[in-house]
Amino acid sequence: MNDVQLAEDIRAALDEATAGLKAPAGSAARARTRSQRRRVGRGLLALVPAAGVVAGVAVAAHSGTAPTRGATASPAPSGTVRTDAFVTRQVEAVLATADKYIIATSASSGPGQVTTSYLDPVTGTTRSVISGAGDKVTYWIQTHVSGNEDHWRTTYVDYTNRTWWTKTSHSGRLGRDTAGILALSAQTTPSQISKALAIGELRIGLKGKVNGRPAVELVYAGKLAAKANAVHYWVDAATYRPVQIDMPPFTAASTISESWIPKSAANVAQTDKPHVPAGFKQVPPSSAFN
Repeated sequence: MNDVQLAEDIRAALDEATAGLKAPAGSAARARTRSQRRRVGRGLLALVPAAGVVAGVAVAAHSGTAPTRGATASPAPSGTVRTDAFVTRQVEAVLATADKYIIATSASSGPGQVTTSYLDPVTGTTRSVISGAGDKVTYWIQTHVSGNEDHWRTTYVDYTNRTWWTKTSHSGRLGRDTAGILALSAQTTPSQISKALAIGELRIGLKGKVNGRPAVELVYAGKLAAKANAVHYWVDAATYRPVQIDMPPFTAASTISESWIPKSAANVAQTDKPHVPAGFKQVPPSSAFN
């Protein structure tokens, strides 16, 4: 399946499943960072339309599809009995500490390529690195909400061609939340996930394994219970931190791995402050990257 087909599959799922759902503030900007569907070709990005790739992870009409890429369902482990209520409390407690970490996500972004993104939950800034197939690009997206719009500034550094550019963008006016239901997606923040657990919009689902480690799935509940299998969102059964998100159409290319890195002065500066190497030439921003 090529990128265009992948985007169309996700768009079809979106049309059926996302009407009336709340898009988290800042999602338009974070979408550019965590879409994981970008390729580097001769130092330039060829983008699949963002709406089909990014918003499409929110809720999809695919149900009953098994998790992929290292996620397998299994019986609950023997030994200490952990009730769903206990696990929910543990997950909420861990999510409340997100500001102390840099949240890293990684996914395939083309043949031989990997996109790794690093998010600072405090500032909302993300640094993404695309590497492989002989190319390397790093770009930062600094985002904020102002005047009921998402605003973001992109700084893009092309190490292959030794060039860089920067541009500012903004979304249209943010829509109103008419349903009060949060869409679970790659852009959903830890605090939003914690709130959804607290009010019963998410619940504990399957017990399984991700990359050989015991894991617990968070699934839709309440008004979206019928779509419990639409997105597979896994947390580690020992640390209770998010470790993997499996999204439609449930292939390796639509799976995102996640890890939390304790903050240090060095990794915060690396994430929050764009760095352009000396001698790189500034060029006009790419019209494809919006």
